[in-house]
Amino acid sequence: MRRWWFVIGGVLALAVAAFVLWPGAGAEVPQAVDDAPKFETVDVRATGTQPGLTLTGVVKSPDGTPIADAEVFLASSAQSSFTDIRCGVCSEWLLSCHAHETARSVANLFEKHQGELVAALTTRSDAEGRFRFEQLAGTSFTVWGRAQGYGDGVKDRAAPGDPVELFLPAERSLTGSVRDENGQKLAGAMVRVSSRRLARVLETTTDGDGAFRFEQLGEGPFAVTATAAGKLPALEIDAQADAKPISITLPNARRLEVRTVANGAPITAVVTLQGDHVSRQVTAKDGFISIDALYPGELLLSAVAKDLSSMPTQTTLTGAVTQVTLTLEKGGTAAVTVLDESDQPVPNPTLELFTRAQDRVAQKKAQTGELVVFGPLGVGEYLLRVSANGFTAVAVPVSIKPGETPIEVTMARGTVIAGRVIDEYGRPAGGVSVLVTPTGDSVLADAEGRFTANVPSPGLYELHAHHSDWGGGDVQVTAPKEDVTLQLEPRAGAQITVSVGGRRVEGASVTLFHTKGNFRSDRTSGADGVVLMRGLPPDSYQLVASHPDFLPSERAPLELNDGDLVKVDAELKPGGKITGQVVDTQGLPVANAPVATTPRSEPVTTDSEGKFTFSPLRAGVLYNLRVGSREFEQQDRVATRPDLEPVKIVIKRRPVFRGRVLGEGVPLKNFRIDEHEVTSADGRFELALSATNDRVIVAIEASGYEPLMVDRPNTPDLGDFDLERAPQVTGVVRDERGPVADAVVTCDTCEQSVLTTQDGRFALGKPAFQREFTVVAKKGRRTGTKTLRDNQLEGIELTLKPGVKLSGLAYLPSGVPAAGLEIAGVNMDRGETVSVVTAADGSYAMDVAPGIYRFMLALPPSVTASEDPPALIAEVSGAETRLDFGPVPGLGRLEVLVSPQPGYALWLVRGDLPSVANPPMELLRSPWAQLVYQPFTQRVTLGGLTPGRYTLVWASFHATMPNGPRVVPVQVPSSGEVKLF
Repeated sequence: MRRWWFVIGGVLALAVAAFVLWPGAGAEVPQAVDDAPKFETVDVRATGTQPGLTLTGVVKSPDGTPIADAEVFLASSAQSSFTDIRCGVCSEWLLSCHAHETARSVANLFEKHQGELVAALTTRSDAEGRFRFEQLAGTSFTVWGRAQGYGDGVKDRAAPGDPVELFLPAERSLTGSVRDENGQKLAGAMVRVSSRRLARVLETTTDGDGAFRFEQLGEGPFAVTATAAGKLPALEIDAQADAKPISITLPNARRLEVRTVANGAPITAVVTLQGDHVSRQVTAKDGFISIDALYPGELLLSAVAKDLSSMPTQTTLTGAVTQVTLTLEKGGTAAVTVLDESDQPVPNPTLELFTRAQDRVAQKKAQTGELVVFGPLGVGEYLLRVSANGFTAVAVPVSIKPGETPIEVTMARGTVIAGRVIDEYGRPAGGVSVLVTPTGDSVLADAEGRFTANVPSPGLYELHAHHSDWGGGDVQVTAPKEDVTLQLEPRAGAQITVSVGGRRVEGASVTLFHTKGNFRSDRTSGADGVVLMRGLPPDSYQLVASHPDFLPSERAPLELNDGDLVKVDAELKPGGKITGQVVDTQGLPVANAPVATTPRSEPVTTDSEGKFTFSPLRAGVLYNLRVGSREFEQQDRVATRPDLEPVKIVIKRRPVFRGRVLGEGVPLKNFRIDEHEVTSADGRFELALSATNDRVIVAIEASGYEPLMVDRPNTPDLGDFDLERAPQVTGVVRDERGPVADAVVTCDTCEQSVLTTQDGRFALGKPAFQREFTVVAKKGRRTGTKTLRDNQLEGIELTLKPGVKLSGLAYLPSGVPAAGLEIAGVNMDRGETVSVVTAADGSYAMDVAPGIYRFMLALPPSVTASEDPPALIAEVSGAETRLDFGPVPGLGRLEVLVSPQPGYALWLVRGDLPSVANPPMELLRSPWAQLVYQPFTQRVTLGGLTPGRYTLVWASFHATMPNGPRVVPVQVPSSGEVKLF
């Protein structure tokens, strides 16, 4: 049976459910549908002539005492339950997903008791707590137990032949209350709870005070749902037993009324709703649709009727009813072909279309060679992102006009490491994170343990897989590599008991800090406060325990040896708290206002009474509080320390202004007003803006137009704003075969980017206030650049060329090859980043666009002798360029003595440099230079030098020196060390 780790069209369908007509109500309501995964029991009995396997174990109390007559249950690890499936949208575990729509899905599962873990076999423990299951088929099982006076305990991935210790925690309770948005207690609400480790649903109802209580709970943490008539379901994803009561707020249902019009008249259209875990289509018959039972929040709306389409429109559901009118006009389509650099179809690409405000309009998973058509779409500007396994992701601008717009996307093939994660018994280890060093990226193994990691280049990489219960493993590979096996083994381990004031804490996490990367616990502590960390490389670590309700423990050194399981304690500290209330200028409480602090802690949202609490906080620290909302402005700065009197934050609701934005007399469909991205069919807007008592000052920007700073009287109707078209940079993009279509053209200071037409031509708005800028064209790996001044805007020719082959050697300061280290670079003209990873012999090679770059070899902290790794500035040009890093054999070295000072830097520039006034401004664009920022020691060794003349510069990096920088010419090879003090 296939294990349901990812659910697409299953549990996700509950969140993005179809709509059915409410009889007589005239509104559509989302209904959960019954096409969730089939949580079927998996047979565990050996059949026929198979001898079968035996699994044995002992049921124990928290102190290790055997428990007699406990009921013990067994199911195959391949049997699915709602605790081990992932959200089909965000890929989080379903019971860890914060989305409102997930609350609807989980509440439906809990109500129907779908997805509970069903036992294939049961038995009871004997007088000594022992139990036995025989004639089993399979190698991995889930075992759980229950006994009078104890909560449920569970053991995952139990293996025949490996005795199981099944600990049952002391029974515990969980309490809380249910309220509505107005803070009123809800009597008779249905509350259901399940452990996030063991899928078993318990239920109760709230009393007259809206309170509820669950007894006899076992291992947590717990997921709690609450439902009530006339309210939307809510989900608490991380409730703790025997802790402070939880409070659940059930939101009121929102109604969305959508009108669709064309040429001023109603029109039947298909309306698409996109939002957080929401993707729905409904029909507005005769130009109207009313949709009920929606959660508060933002939605992106669009409508289609044959070849007519509306612009995507953002709306926020706040009040009980939100009304939106979508105007349909003649739309267009985008027909997209995805090819590699050899003009061959890219296998199974994923295409996502976004508005310029980064709101996703549509997503399609294409077959190899498929022509992907988006639309009809409203005329305007969009962004298309394309990704595929084994290729570098691409983003291209899309300008939709009436009719069909053909687009050819070229993707560059990437470097891939692929393989499989297995446990110590050879079983697939699904859901395990695989860390790739030195890049620091990570990927998640699927249900069969398979993973695919895209890496920047061929080179030597180290893969680390770790699960705090199952073990860890690592392996070195030379990319590309397709058949990597990562086996999890117990190795070194630690058993950490987390407590507060002598009381063990459930829900604590542990992080072990290591020079090669950090290891985090895969699950939180149970009722016994224990966090198990297995599978760690033997070495020295720093241990920190954390919990949402307490301050983290102090960093503690931890030494781990292979084969050992070290038992350590970690003590959390109670933190202080800040309480307060957010009110408006009339003194009325403001609900659902986001409040943040500096120094940073997790932001909170005010309740129905405008109240908020920050905890845990460090005692004695001064915290600044601010309300971050586009609808409000905070009147005064508010600062306080924990455990003082409650504070009051007064905010003023921003007035709402309306107006229209034009471009040379024509309504603009896409523009920005201050921080608001606006999409409008007729250029009209209605926004909450910052204003004084008598003036409104805003900045208006639109691609291809000059920005406009507006100062107008404070009146609700601001009138029209007519933007002037920016001067156009026009030209053509070519390669050796002629004009190039669908190349992306932008500039180093442009927000706008455009695609070339079929004849290779482009028109790009000149960046405002720039006298000189660099225009860049790119398609696949090929690029073309040209630096322009503001009097050279027409007839520009950009020639696409293959990248420069950049190669060389990298050595550590100790004189050994820098194997498996990352070299990162940034193009000084365009800000584009590149990276490559060295091979076992320290060699590297990559293709980059021509230009001046600043490169850094990411040295291990133990060998870094300066604040930042030494940087190499170089101009990359021609067909090939060689750059070497460090003391490469056969190349020259230079010993320099300096007097280390904060903020000072040592430069080595190739050639003669008579004088320099501002080294960062003048030298960061050198054809070749080395930079050592803030060296720690007097002696600095510069390596990788070819014979010739150089200039040393010793100067402050950030400030002007009274006597100017120290400038000393030198010759390589050098007869001795150079002293700069």
